[in-house]
Amino acid sequence: MRRVGPYLLVAVILGIAGYVWYTYQRQMAVQKRNTAAPPQPLPSTLNSKAQEFVYATSEGNRTVAELRAKDYREVKDPAHMELDQMELRLFHEDGKTFDLVKAEKGNYYPNEGRLASDSDVEVQMAVPLPGEESNGKVLGIKAKGASLEIKTGKMFSQGAVEFRFHQEGGEGTGHAMGAEYDPQTHELHLIRASYLRWQPKDPKVEAIEVESDEVRYKELESKVYLMPWSKMRKAKFSMEAAASEVSLQKGVIRHVAAADARGKDLTPKRQVDYAAKTLNVDFSAEGHVEKVIAEDEAKLVTTGESGKTNTTAKRIDLFFLVTQKESLLERALANGKAVVESTPAVKAGAPAGETKVLRSESIEMKMRPGGEEIQRVEVLAPGTLDFLPNRPGQRKRHMEGERMSIVYAANNQLELFKSTNVTTRTEPEITPAKKNGAPTLTWSKELEARFDPKSGEMVRLEQSGDFRYQEGERRAKSDRAVQETAQDRITMTGNARTWDSTGSTDAKEIILNQKTGEFIAIGNVRSIREGEKDAKTGKSGEVTQATAERMEMRDKNTKIHYEGNAVMWQGENRLRAPRIDIDRKLSQLRADGGIVHQMVDEKSAAAKKNGGVILTHVKASEMFYADLEKMVEYRGNVLMDRPGLEVKSHRLRAYLDNDDSEKFNEQPSGGVEKTFAYGDVKIVETGTTRVRKGHGETGEYYTADGKLVLEGGKPEMFDVVKGVEQRRTTGKQLTWFANNDKLIVDGEEKKPAVSNLQRKR
Repeated sequence: MRRVGPYLLVAVILGIAGYVWYTYQRQMAVQKRNTAAPPQPLPSTLNSKAQEFVYATSEGNRTVAELRAKDYREVKDPAHMELDQMELRLFHEDGKTFDLVKAEKGNYYPNEGRLASDSDVEVQMAVPLPGEESNGKVLGIKAKGASLEIKTGKMFSQGAVEFRFHQEGGEGTGHAMGAEYDPQTHELHLIRASYLRWQPKDPKVEAIEVESDEVRYKELESKVYLMPWSKMRKAKFSMEAAASEVSLQKGVIRHVAAADARGKDLTPKRQVDYAAKTLNVDFSAEGHVEKVIAEDEAKLVTTGESGKTNTTAKRIDLFFLVTQKESLLERALANGKAVVESTPAVKAGAPAGETKVLRSESIEMKMRPGGEEIQRVEVLAPGTLDFLPNRPGQRKRHMEGERMSIVYAANNQLELFKSTNVTTRTEPEITPAKKNGAPTLTWSKELEARFDPKSGEMVRLEQSGDFRYQEGERRAKSDRAVQETAQDRITMTGNARTWDSTGSTDAKEIILNQKTGEFIAIGNVRSIREGEKDAKTGKSGEVTQATAERMEMRDKNTKIHYEGNAVMWQGENRLRAPRIDIDRKLSQLRADGGIVHQMVDEKSAAAKKNGGVILTHVKASEMFYADLEKMVEYRGNVLMDRPGLEVKSHRLRAYLDNDDSEKFNEQPSGGVEKTFAYGDVKIVETGTTRVRKGHGETGEYYTADGKLVLEGGKPEMFDVVKGVEQRRTTGKQLTWFANNDKLIVDGEEKKPAVSNLQRKR
């Protein structure tokens, strides 16, 4: 649409009226002066008539206008003039071009000051004179009937109006049903069924089409108002709206403001749908979209091979990169309750990905070159990101952070997510066997999540800076944590700690299995386990503590493994070994690699007599403890040391006092009731005045009455007083009662017992 068209059309019609009236007056005067004889009588309805009517007017030496008509008639009633095959030329000041107006018939009503034509009116603007070249600006107008007010210059047509124009930038055509033009305000009004098409000069650039019911063009403002509805189309780009405002520059659409707008943009791999209560579109001089601002219930939907992305906000700004041939979406900015929802496409043979929903007050999306795929999303205010499952096995996740950054791989697949001051919530996996469970919660200052670029599934989640973890009663914290989704595993490093109601573990690194609760702790491990409750009394057992270089918790926390200078203690009961294994389900403990074990005896007669406790120390290569049998077995270079008693053997089995408790003590406790030693047994009993030594293949010791039994391998026992051997006794079996210093000797059938007594000198 060009500004020259409407006012030229009015000028033409005004010229018709003026020149016709002026010609009428001059022609009548000439006829009166030059009439030689009375003409033939006119019909009673006419005042005058003429053929081949020609009239020209000049200013100096320049012809201003030239009016021609095949027939001219002055009608009496109603008073008007009729012009047949009328042609009017209005010459421009440059003397090279003129405007041409043609009409089959025209009527002028002097009493009304109105010129009208019911026939087709054709106007051609800027027609070059013979021998002159066109200036490239051509406008042609056709109308089905027109009316002109002479005094105001206002033009009105109820019929079909068509126009075409050619400018330096391209060509345009249009049509409407009915039109009005006011030359004083320079306003053109297309009444209904209005249409405009603009084709840029470059044939490779798509044409723009504008359509509406009613159009008002205000030339002085260079604006076009479309109402009550409007449509725009440009190749695969289209927009529909309620009332719209179009701004022009040099006859080219540069801006569109539309209400209740909705549109669509198609490319080979993508479809973009948008809508808003208010939509503003900026165009380049070549007619390409430069910028789109959607406000109030703004919505942007992108559909491609990888799925659909739905963006809603109070305002959405779209920025385009304009090339010579097209405009490509470069960046999108959503502000005010912005929501970006990405739903993956369902593909045959491929598992369905998660739906991702991003929320914030401000979200910026940057496109890949070509404008069809998202490259990066920046969340410029605190926001949330939700992962919604679309198939069994997926878990619902929720993230909150102050600043978020999202990087996409090809096909709009999520590849990297970053955020600061983050909290996450992961719902438990719902299965037929497990319908309820506690959610997993985390907190950290920094978060980075990586996704499989093919499936969009999260494969790795790294959090750092005061990391905290919670799942039901289970808690954890560390400086840094890495979650591997496929393995359901979290690796926590730096001041790592995990705890629940049963105890806690601290280490340099803790690897936690989220599904089973099992974990591995590495480096400076310190573990605290609460004692189990007694089923009868309801009292909890003593706390068990341990340190090691490595700790493993397996089989639903029923099996515990310590390794690397492991030390475990419960009160004064203490065990040290390179490796310690506990089976809580079987109530058993194993240690090997060279153990040192300390047990507290609170129930023995010696302990009660001394008013305190007796400590038993055992060294051996390995150890086994069965709580149900209250039995401890030591193997390999065994050395047991109690106050006043030392026992050496290859293997030693100690039975503990039964405290009638149903709880499992991870440390053997309760005091030694009896001991059995096997293999080259050597016993040393130290009294206040003497030392009694014995050896045999096996040995038995009963703590309550101090009973010692040696047999096998020629058992022998002797006393040493002040370093001098006093008595040596051998036999099949030697039984000694330490409490009353009584010795019983059983000799063999053919070889009686022998006792040698060393006399004093």
